[in-house]
Amino acid sequence: MGQSPKDVFLRIGSSCLWVCADLHADPNLYLFSDPDQLFSSPQCEIIKDQKKIKVGRVQLEIGGKARRIYLKRYNVFSRRYQLGSLFFPSAASRSWAGAKILLGAGFHTGRPIAAVEHRSRGVLAKSFYLSEEIPGGKTVDVYWREELIPISGPEGFLRRRIFLKDLAVLFRSLHGRNIYHNDLKDANIIVASGDTRPDRCFYLLDLEGIRKYRALNRRRRIKNLVQLNRTMGTLLRASEKLYWLKVYLGKVFFDRRERRKWIKRVLEESARRDLRSLRKG
Repeated sequence: MGQSPKDVFLRIGSSCLWVCADLHADPNLYLFSDPDQLFSSPQCEIIKDQKKIKVGRVQLEIGGKARRIYLKRYNVFSRRYQLGSLFFPSAASRSWAGAKILLGAGFHTGRPIAAVEHRSRGVLAKSFYLSEEIPGGKTVDVYWREELIPISGPEGFLRRRIFLKDLAVLFRSLHGRNIYHNDLKDANIIVASGDTRPDRCFYLLDLEGIRKYRALNRRRRIKNLVQLNRTMGTLLRASEKLYWLKVYLGKVFFDRRERRKWIKRVLEESARRDLRSLRKG
């Protein structure tokens, strides 16, 4: 199980930082005050560079240990976003809060290192979220294609069913704890296993949209199912999708009317979103 990070809030120059309590005295902490200097390092590998976000990976000596760190920079890409930042927390601070929600509930994500905000007179200029790399991880779609599809015969069938069951239990457990991730697609779910993790684990990414509600309504649950159906679902047979839904719904699945409602809503919403994406394209 994960453990929610104990954090320390600091101000370094014009930067506001939330840092893991066990790292706040590290001599390299000054690097976190403006992670743009890490992005400009020759050792930093740029993973993504878009209008809204920039993602890099770099190795640092932190807490007496060499760590591979993912850096995510949230750009202030519009005047409207700037004005909104006066009233709402930054994406970096929301990611930090999202990590605490997940880890506190026993789910997995890359270990949070720091969240950083730069503001001027309350207006956000930029923000960053730093977390440890998940070694040996693959997104669920890549894991399915590379690790499971090539296995033939009864063993392959069984391994794929176990994987689908585990993935459905992840969604059911999140929703059962009233935790909502606003972009729960295949690319934001990492599968990791190895010598130090004999059991396969799912790690969640893009944490800025995570919320915990008193009660999670059906609309949000349907949205998460649609997100997975439009991504990972394109790789699955109809029987595999139905098995996934059976595990996710539990006893509700055996209520014929309810089962049909869920299937209809997911298919209709998936088709609507596909059409909207096509029109945008």
